[in-house]
Amino acid sequence: MIIISKTRKQKLKEYDKKYNDIPKDYCERISWMIDNYHLTKTKMDEIIFKRNMMEQNLYYNSFKIILYEDPEGAKRPRFRLINRNNYMQMAIANPSFIQVYSPNAASDNKYMHRLVDDELVQLTRYIQTPCTVELDAYIKTPSYFNSIDIFLAEIGLHRPISKPDWDNIGKKYSDMLNSNIWLDDALVISGSVNKFYSILPRIEIIINYLNYATSIMQYNSIVNNKHYNEEYPIEYLNKYGGRSFNYDATTE
Repeated sequence: MIIISKTRKQKLKEYDKKYNDIPKDYCERISWMIDNYHLTKTKMDEIIFKRNMMEQNLYYNSFKIILYEDPEGAKRPRFRLINRNNYMQMAIANPSFIQVYSPNAASDNKYMHRLVDDELVQLTRYIQTPCTVELDAYIKTPSYFNSIDIFLAEIGLHRPISKPDWDNIGKKYSDMLNSNIWLDDALVISGSVNKFYSILPRIEIIINYLNYATSIMQYNSIVNNKHYNEEYPIEYLNKYGGRSFNYDATTE
């Protein structure tokens, strides 16, 4: 089966058809929502109450990981033909005969797993709630820098614009954390990658994770993940924005 992707023009036309009525301005959009969802004063009071309860009950925990290694980016995905006989014809006729894989991804993940077991024993929590991540990549200071520029680079005034690309750095180290530090990098709701120079190359990762899932829908999505770890159970905020107190999730 050959899959034909939609053109940019087709996608824009479909987007406009779906969302043309929704205002682009934020304030106008809020007013439109009040009218469109028939939000009475009582409903608005409920929204404000729940927002206040959520802000009161939610907070982030934080910890930091430092990997002493030269920062790298994720390798480009590669394609491997599974069949040996008539492989070109079969690959064209049946795309499932082509396997896509990321070089080094498996070994990187195993390396992080060993670190968790041997060196990161202070990590007492396996992250299974929404989180933010800030990743600082300290790339080796170029050998052609003079002593003044080496010092300016160390304090962050000279910054690298060379490879690896910021997005590839984020991809590589996020994948390493999957099933080791956190359930899955889909939990990351905000992330940043910063590139610096240093005479000591390394990766510093700061992770901030919420104390609760913010809703029953989010909770169910997490606990139904095949990699969910019941040794580190999570709770969720109920429909009023308060603690669930281990209510039966199916009745919320």
